[in-house]
Amino acid sequence: MSNGTRTHLFPARQASACRSGNNLPVVALHSSASTGGQWRSLVECFAGKRQVVTPDLPGYGFAAAPDHHDRADSLAAEAAAVLRAVGPSAPAFHLVGHSYGGAVALKIALAYPWRVRSLTLIEPVVFHLLARDARGSGGDADMRLYRGILGVRDRLRGAVAAGWPAYGMAAFVDFWNGAGTWDRAEAAQRQRLAAQARAVTRNFASVLGESWPLSDLTRLAVPLLAITGETSPEVARRVTDKLVDTAPDATAARIFGAGHMAPLTHAAAVNTLIERHVHLAEMPAAAPRRASAA
Repeated sequence: MSNGTRTHLFPARQASACRSGNNLPVVALHSSASTGGQWRSLVECFAGKRQVVTPDLPGYGFAAAPDHHDRADSLAAEAAAVLRAVGPSAPAFHLVGHSYGGAVALKIALAYPWRVRSLTLIEPVVFHLLARDARGSGGDADMRLYRGILGVRDRLRGAVAAGWPAYGMAAFVDFWNGAGTWDRAEAAQRQRLAAQARAVTRNFASVLGESWPLSDLTRLAVPLLAITGETSPEVARRVTDKLVDTAPDATAARIFGAGHMAPLTHAAAVNTLIERHVHLAEMPAAAPRRASAA
């Protein structure tokens, strides 16, 4: 990666070491087909040290799906819903987002920079950047990846329209977690995921409806930590790398042996990275943190 970005490989069993004091809260946004409950280990990590707010995104958990009068398929609407859930009691916070939650988190950081003290993105699905910036280096490869994710979207959307949501969610789950993951899941889990198919199609519409250029990242005013899994799908790693190469203050971390669901499968390593990033962001201003790799 360019710009002197640091890339760290973290072992899967690295222990968490949360040490922060009672300062700004952390707001953590979950992935598609999940809920704020996916951050349970992060909440435990900061217990007694820092508040962690884990809102359900619209259409998941206890959050109602947007009605037809709202701009339902919009990251801007999702960002506004998050800020309503956080409320005025936290005028500024550290922001964490995974996958779709990462796309929403990035939208918040760009649209409401005065609210965000630091930003941690775990494979944010801002896929539109692959098509919008395909004229640059790696353009053919970016378009190949973009067409691949459109194929996943189309299969899910077609399955929902045909009344077979489980068929579409099988493609979605296997794409992100590896072939055969859906078949190995318990029946109750497959049923739960199939029930979320419409919400996932809305999420696809939101991220693919974005049009802002990669150059907007040059005005990101907070330190960015971008986390990827070593075995994650190529499209997730590519999008994240593009963000890191463009943001003015970015640190990259790649977790050894992890895939796209690292916040669940490699929670200790992810939590340690988040805690360290939050801690450094609250330290007094110092020299740029783009030091040599550890």
